[in-house]
Amino acid sequence: MSMIGVKIKKLRKEKKLTLAEVAKDQMSPAMLSLIENGKSKPSAENLQHIAQQLQVDVNELMVGKTRSELKRELSELRQIIKKSGAASFKKAIKHIQTLFPYLGNNVESADIYDLYFTTLFGLYQHYKADYDQLEDGDWNKYALLASEIYEDLQMENRVLDIHRMLANIDYLHGNYSKTVEIVKNSLEKIDLIDSKSAQVAMKFKQLQFYSLFAIGEFEESKQLLEENIQLMNTYQLFNWAFELFRMGEGLYYQCGEFDKAREFTQKTTTLVELFDSDYLKNEKEFSIIHNMEFYEDQPEESLRLIEIVEKNKAKSDDTLSELKARCYTKLKQPKKALPLFRQLLRDDQKHIEYHPIDVGIREISKSYQALCYMQLNDLDKALELAEEVERLLRKHPHTAYYQFARGVLRDIQVEKNRG
Repeated sequence: MSMIGVKIKKLRKEKKLTLAEVAKDQMSPAMLSLIENGKSKPSAENLQHIAQQLQVDVNELMVGKTRSELKRELSELRQIIKKSGAASFKKAIKHIQTLFPYLGNNVESADIYDLYFTTLFGLYQHYKADYDQLEDGDWNKYALLASEIYEDLQMENRVLDIHRMLANIDYLHGNYSKTVEIVKNSLEKIDLIDSKSAQVAMKFKQLQFYSLFAIGEFEESKQLLEENIQLMNTYQLFNWAFELFRMGEGLYYQCGEFDKAREFTQKTTTLVELFDSDYLKNEKEFSIIHNMEFYEDQPEESLRLIEIVEKNKAKSDDTLSELKARCYTKLKQPKKALPLFRQLLRDDQKHIEYHPIDVGIREISKSYQALCYMQLNDLDKALELAEEVERLLRKHPHTAYYQFARGVLRDIQVEKNRG
């Protein structure tokens, strides 16, 4: 029995129609019975007639699943994925693969391709070893399939969602120039007419900012930051305020414009005071402590702030421990510092590219450790660590972290040559 015949018979019975009621004057009930039982193939004209009588799109007869059935499939798939974990991702991927023969050009089919694309990348991002075992892991292929259907259906927002995800994937792999290219092409398709379209534009512009920042295009980053703030004010998108001010703070500290950076710090502090959010409070505290120690070179003040934060925390924090170790290093207390250093980069995420600033913040600890060993007169160990971090950060020469690492290496080399 053909899939088309099975579908016709199933829909006819669900709608409680007789063979004669569907056949009408177009064909005999006997002919319709032959079609339903796979003993005859319907002509294009007869297939169109049957679809009209069953009140469905002809594509639903061709693909073998109705839109309502695909909706149920989507609901089940989302429940599977919601459980998270490698097993759930793999189960959803296997299930979706069985649906491919039944997908057409409707929104539900596009949603399934879209879900397959995001699930593939989710498995890759979080469970790389399981992803490597897949025979078909080409998420780009399914993203484009979904995008093409959405475009045909004039669902521009869904097309933009996919392009933003693809841009984000390039960003996560360190393909910053490609990310900027995708973002620019996508922004051309957005008509800024209301707060909803402005929200979409802001999501793209955030990726654009981080990418330009990553490749050292600081002047363009400053211009983009101002555009984002203006967009936020124009469309009252104040939920973006904290992130934008944090971006400004980091950018201007990186550029050595401390007064401007402090202005943004004050803005984030004001926001945290207005909104009772533990997340914002924690982000602000870590940012201020880091900036005070690294950029402002005030380790005593950083230690004082760390002590205040630790009193309000129920358990120790690796990031705070790391910050404290750096302060002790600058205060020339290496024996206090060395036991406090932590490994902040996760080994299981090394296939994802970290932003140069994030890499710098984490890897620069090796330079501090090198300083500790220099203070303890273990110059061989100091040189080994200093060379390692300088090598790691060398591909991001525009960052303050690389310049710091380079300075530490130079100081150790001078000290070792004296000996």
